Amino acid sequence: MTMAADNAAPLVLQVEPCANDPGRYRWVICDRDHVVRQSCYSLASEEEARNEGRAALREAAALLRDSS
Repeated sequence: MTMAADNAAPLVLQVEPCANDPGRYRWVICDRDHVVRQSCYSLASEEEARNEGRAALREAAALLRDSS
């Protein structure tokens, strides 16, 4: 799953299956091709990863907005 923060910010949230822990998920926030933030640990469900990722996406978008 991919989700953009908004049109002004190029940040994108991706929720992916964990490569190291089958059946679990991780979130990654990217700015174009660069990883800005990512989960430190795998999460039990895709929904849990999406929810935590959305919160991290809001924080990252706010930091980006406030620094410009």
